[in-house]
Amino acid sequence: MHDALRLLSSLTDGDAAWIFDVASERPVSAGSVVVAEGANPHALWLVLSGQVAVTVGAAPERTIARLGPGELIGEMALLEGTAASATVTAVEDTRLLELAHSALLQHSALDPGFAARLYRALALVLSQRLRRTTRLEAATTTDDLGAGADAWRALETQLTAFKTLMVNADKLASKHGDVVPDDVQAQITDGMATFATLLAEHIGDRSSLDPHTRAVLGQRVQRELLPFLLLSEVADRMYRKPRGYAGDFMTIEIMYRNQPGGTGRLGPALDRAFRTRPANRAVMNRRGLLAEEIANAMTERQGERTHVTSLASGPAAELFDVFGTLQDPTTLKATCVDIDLQALAFVGERVEQRGLRRQFDLHNENLVYLAMGRRKLDLQPQDLIYSIGLIDYFADKFVVMLLDWIHDRLRPGGRVILGNFHPDNVDKALMDHVFEWQLIHRSEADMNALMRASKFGRDCTSIRFEDERVNLFAGCVKG
Repeated sequence: MHDALRLLSSLTDGDAAWIFDVASERPVSAGSVVVAEGANPHALWLVLSGQVAVTVGAAPERTIARLGPGELIGEMALLEGTAASATVTAVEDTRLLELAHSALLQHSALDPGFAARLYRALALVLSQRLRRTTRLEAATTTDDLGAGADAWRALETQLTAFKTLMVNADKLASKHGDVVPDDVQAQITDGMATFATLLAEHIGDRSSLDPHTRAVLGQRVQRELLPFLLLSEVADRMYRKPRGYAGDFMTIEIMYRNQPGGTGRLGPALDRAFRTRPANRAVMNRRGLLAEEIANAMTERQGERTHVTSLASGPAAELFDVFGTLQDPTTLKATCVDIDLQALAFVGERVEQRGLRRQFDLHNENLVYLAMGRRKLDLQPQDLIYSIGLIDYFADKFVVMLLDWIHDRLRPGGRVILGNFHPDNVDKALMDHVFEWQLIHRSEADMNALMRASKFGRDCTSIRFEDERVNLFAGCVKG
C-alpha cells in the first residue's frame, strides 16, 4: 500500500490523471505468472487487489516477498532497462494496473518535470524497500554507534534480562503441562511493557538521537527480539503481513477473538503479553467506540432508516455488534467497502449466517480510485461514513481527497468519523522498528487541519479517544 501512496504523493494531480488515463486494468488468475525471471518486463504494474509472490530461480520454493494492494512490480526493470531478476506469480485472483514502459518513457521525454517527479518517487520506493531488506545485515556490521552507545547498553541489558526470562519460562512450562505459570506470565507481560517503554525513550520519535542512529539501534533490537515475538500468533502475522499489510482483516479478527495462540510453549504466553500492549488494546477498544457512534447515528434519525458506510471495512465487527442489539434490523442499512476480496467474502459469510443479506451492500473498490474520481460508487445519501484504520496509511493529500469524496455522499447533517493513531502511541517505536509497521500518526491539530482543507471547511466537530488514548477518532458534521 505504501508504494502506491509514495508514488502518487510525489506526482501532481495532472501526472496522476495522465497515468490513470493511459494505464489499463489487467486481471490475473491465481497461479499465472506476471513476469518471469530473465524476461524483459514491458510494463510497470500496480497491484489493485489480490496478491502476488516473488521468487528466484536459485530457490524457487522460497517466497522472497508477497506484494498486496498498492505495491509496485517492474520498477527496477524500468529504471535499469534490464531483465527481471525474479519471477512474480499471482497467488490468488489479482487485478493489476498496467502502465507500459514505452508510454512512460515517451511521456517522460515530452515532459521533463513529470520524469523528474516519477524517478524521484521510484527512488523513494526503492530506498524504503532496500531499508527493509537490509535491516538485519546492517545490524550485524555496524560497530560504531557513536552517540547511541549508551542507549544500546541500556537496551541490551533489558534485552538480555528478557531473553533470560524466556528461557526460564520455557523450562518451567515444560514441568507444568507445557503451560507457563501465572506468576511467570505476569513477569513476561511486565518485561515486555518495560522494554517497550525503554525502546520509546531511546529510539522513539522524541529521542534526542539522530534518525540514522535510531534506525541502527532498531535493527539490532529487531535481530534480538523478533525470534521470540514471532512465536506469538498476533505478532507473527503483523510482521509477516500475509495480505500485504499488518492490519489486514484476519489480523484484526484474530485480535478481536482474544484467544491467545502461538508456537510452542512460549507462543501463547508471549501472545497474551503482546495483546496487553496499548496499541493492541486500542484496536480492541475501537470496535466498541464505533458501535456506539453507529448507535448514536441511529438515535439521531429518530426511527428512520439509518444509512452507514464503512470504508476499508475489514471484518466489520462493529456493524454486526450493532445489528445484534436491534429488534428491527431493517432500521439500519450498512455498506462495506474494501479493496480485499477475502475481507468482503469473510463479511459476506457472516451476513448470510445472520440473515442480514438485505441489510448489507458489499463493494470491492480501491478507495484511492474513488477519491480521485477514477471509479464511481452510487450511494444513497449517508448518515455516517467512517473508517477505523485506513488513513494512517494515507498522505495528507489523499486524506483530503477522501474527505471531499465523503462530504459529497453525506446527507446534510451527516457525519464523517476517521480513526488515526495518535503521536502519543507508546508502542510506536516497537511498531516502527521491530514489526516494520510504519504508520502516519496524527494529532488533534493535524486532524483539524485536514478537515479545514477539505470540503468540510472547518475544524472537527468532535474528537474522541478510545480508552488507551492511542487511537483518536475525528468527526465532522456536514453543514
